[in-house]
Amino acid sequence: MKPLIGITMGDPAGVGPELIVKLFKNKSFDFSKFIIFGSSKVLDYEFRKYNVRIPIKNFSTISSVDTSKEFILNFEPKKFDFNFEVGKINPNCGKLAYESILNAIEFANRGLIKAIVTCPINKESLKLASVELIGHTEILSKKSKSNDVFMLMVNDELKVILCTIHVPLLKAVLSLDEKLVLKTIFAANKACYNFGIKSPRIGVAGLNPHAGENGTMGDEEQIFIKPAIHEAINSGLNVSGPISPDIIFSMAREKKFDIVVSLYHDQGLIPFKYFGVGNGVNITIGLPFVRTSPDHGTAFDIAGKGIANPNSLFKAISYAEKMIN
Repeated sequence: MKPLIGITMGDPAGVGPELIVKLFKNKSFDFSKFIIFGSSKVLDYEFRKYNVRIPIKNFSTISSVDTSKEFILNFEPKKFDFNFEVGKINPNCGKLAYESILNAIEFANRGLIKAIVTCPINKESLKLASVELIGHTEILSKKSKSNDVFMLMVNDELKVILCTIHVPLLKAVLSLDEKLVLKTIFAANKACYNFGIKSPRIGVAGLNPHAGENGTMGDEEQIFIKPAIHEAINSGLNVSGPISPDIIFSMAREKKFDIVVSLYHDQGLIPFKYFGVGNGVNITIGLPFVRTSPDHGTAFDIAGKGIANPNSLFKAISYAEKMIN
């Protein structure tokens, strides 16, 4: 049996289905190692639309999976039975995307796949589908019973790991403390080690302008960021900071750091995506299986037009393969 990678279709009204088809049109990927989690109806339509002639095997129970044949596997326990408009928010699309993620997690928890690569979901569609968990990271964390998970963003210029993820800015700031910053530093060190960096140089961003400038612009650096850094250094890690958020990412791009610890979502994602959406990969650290994802969303504005760039999905799969190995 080949080490299988599960690919969730994401929101069918977005670019996910198109990206999957472009994956299978790319000859450098061995299609027999993948299981798709999503709608066979949508997949069939996209294959016909783009003239992809690889046979698809649909199955609806875990016991019926057959990985010995040369075809694309699609797992769908409940048949897709609603209409939707491409590029539009739809609660049924949100529900389908959510159930596809749950199915992939079950396969991973059973050891039937070694990695999950997730195509984009729409948070508003999830909310309309009464899904309380706001995004992939939160769903993966809760459903795999993993308490300490972190979002790691990787592209050719930067590696950025986040202390807080999809929470309002005020709540993010209030949730920061020495324990969380320290956990994130250790997660950053482990992530770099898994990439083959044996003694990573970790830079920790400050929270306030100029990293607080010794308490003149806020004292969070003094209260919990510096103590976390000192504890990490005492544990043998190579950590610097807190460094002003307006300079640390340039320092990382100049290869002065191997990874940056960012304290909240936009602090890390704005400089990361400045180098271009679609050039990076989102990796979840702390799960019992590998999970990667493109660094972009559902792109409703271009969905169905055939112009979605699959490079980020290709990179996400390549990272998943490396991490499996």
